[in-house]
Amino acid sequence: MRVERLVINEMGTNCYIVSGGDGGAVVIDPGGSIEPIEEYLQKRGLVVRAILLTHGHADHLMGLEALRERTGAPVYVHEADAEMLTDPAKNLSAFMGRPVVCRPAEHRLKDGDVLEIGGLMVKVLHTPGHTPGGVCLDIAPQGASIRPKVVFTGDTLFAGSIGRTDFPGGSYEVLLASIRKSLLPYEDDTVIYPGHEEDSTIGDERRYNPFLRDEEGVR
Repeated sequence: MRVERLVINEMGTNCYIVSGGDGGAVVIDPGGSIEPIEEYLQKRGLVVRAILLTHGHADHLMGLEALRERTGAPVYVHEADAEMLTDPAKNLSAFMGRPVVCRPAEHRLKDGDVLEIGGLMVKVLHTPGHTPGGVCLDIAPQGASIRPKVVFTGDTLFAGSIGRTDFPGGSYEVLLASIRKSLLPYEDDTVIYPGHEEDSTIGDERRYNPFLRDEEGVR
């Protein structure tokens, strides 16, 4: 399994291209220009099988419509964030001076869903707190004898920090509970690929992240 990280907007949002073994790939959070995405796909000879959204904020979906039109790939978003795609006020783009309006997603996700896409197995972890429908995505090659420990955490958990909770639908307590329930059970060497900044591991976040280290009962 190959993971490519692209930073494609001025807000530093990470877009990931994850490819398996059959020439297929999924794109996670196309939050800006799709030109770098297309260049990488062409270079690797990959076909986009799905576009996955970790949540519905505009900085994670500004390139969504262009990529969907270019590739024909279906879009997946958690059901609690589905309306954010079509509503600039809810996805916060109305307040940025560049309203983003997308068509509805073809698929609405729920906690525990398992998707088989492009040679990949994708497990959906519902982690509300940054948004009501925020998700993390546990992805591994389909049928792999040794499963890599990789989770794409969106704006739920960052290297040394956690997602903001001061936007509509956010909750500090809910976010910490989500991290505790869905992410901290992973082994220390599990790699996290967040929605902004660099990757980390669950072990490093357990030990050094001040929001987790100081939260009673999280360790």
